[in-house]
Amino acid sequence: MTSISEMNFNRLASLIPLIVLAHVSLANESQSVSIYNAPFTVSSRQLTYLSKSIISAINNQFLSFPEIKIYSAEGEIENTFQDPNQILFLDKVQLLQIRRRMGFDGFVAGSLEQDGAKILVKLHLVDFSSGKIYFNGQFEGKFGAGLLESIEKHVSAFANTLIHYYDSTITITSEPSGADVFVNRTLVGQTPIKSLGVADGTLKIRISKDGYTSYQKEVRVLRGQRTYVHGHMYDEIAEHLLNKTSKWKLDSMNFSIGTCMQVQNWGQINVETGNVGNFRYTSKFNRWELGLEVSSAVGSSWRANQKFETFLGNDSSINEFEISFSRLSFVGQFNLVEKLNQFDLYLGAQLGCASVHSSQYNLGWYDLGDNSIEGRDVNAVLGGEIGARFYLGVDLKLSTFIGGNFAGNMSYKHKTASYWGEAIYSSKSLSSDHMYFGVALTYSYWSLRK
Repeated sequence: MTSISEMNFNRLASLIPLIVLAHVSLANESQSVSIYNAPFTVSSRQLTYLSKSIISAINNQFLSFPEIKIYSAEGEIENTFQDPNQILFLDKVQLLQIRRRMGFDGFVAGSLEQDGAKILVKLHLVDFSSGKIYFNGQFEGKFGAGLLESIEKHVSAFANTLIHYYDSTITITSEPSGADVFVNRTLVGQTPIKSLGVADGTLKIRISKDGYTSYQKEVRVLRGQRTYVHGHMYDEIAEHLLNKTSKWKLDSMNFSIGTCMQVQNWGQINVETGNVGNFRYTSKFNRWELGLEVSSAVGSSWRANQKFETFLGNDSSINEFEISFSRLSFVGQFNLVEKLNQFDLYLGAQLGCASVHSSQYNLGWYDLGDNSIEGRDVNAVLGGEIGARFYLGVDLKLSTFIGGNFAGNMSYKHKTASYWGEAIYSSKSLSSDHMYFGVALTYSYWSLRK
């Protein structure tokens, strides 16, 4: 059995005249919100004047919105809604079908009744655009400003809802996020922007972030449409590296300063580890980095000592001296893994020379000229290194590394003492080969930056 609401809906649909469609097409061309304002029903003729006043107040609220076009009772349009109460019993699908067939976005109807000195106003506000009854209630009181104000408040909110249903919105995201967003050259915020109300039409979108190439796009936004824009921005440096014509064109100049612990087998003089500071400059060409390194013992020298016999029984003593160390070498590195703005994993080699200077002070009874004994060795250095660089931004990197060098021998004077206290020195040598590990901070000047 056909339900009452279905019969009512079919009756409404069959009563749509051609003149209604003509009015609606004009409304759509002007991109306005169309509302049909039906006449209020009254319980007595005495209330007719009051109903016109209420309808006038409602129309004034609608007219404050330039986007709204009002269709009032006129000719055959009025016949379309012969019984407005039928609309209140339609479901969402049926209300949406009225919107598609007739073109109206909203509908206003009501009635007036007299209750002694009070007036009972029933108000029906129907939102065809979303397929729901927006308001179906009543107001009671003496006719005057207070009663009209209550009605106008609901009508104004209803109009605002209909207008915003057709708002054009845009969602803007980017990779990476936190980028500035400009719409028609006006800064509107930073990504991600979940919902931004915009005027329909053509918009010029620009997304920019320091260190990245800007993303620009023109989008056409239609009335009531939600538009999605995602800007994928590339690192400026990566963009240049990908587009450069020669692999051997200079990419960046890198300046590093660091510190490391150097480990060698010098147990005989009680020095097995020493702190070394280093400065390194490299030029980057594609995955290669070539340059120079200067290293030196931190604090100018390492303290060493040797225990020696005095030949006076079991007595012994300590002879202290200093060891100075410095190294100059050519370095070459190849990035095994290169993730710009993230990290690099590299393998390096070193070729150069190292100087080791040992200085002892003579405490014997006899003058030995300058009263000191020194040993100096300059050896070739050959070594390797593996390390990782972690980006702290586009220009700064923190490196950790470990390596080893073949560095020849270091000579020193081994001290003994005669019965008479005279110091006797004999030449000794120790291997200068060593391992090292440390950290460095690198500043990179990118020559390809725009």
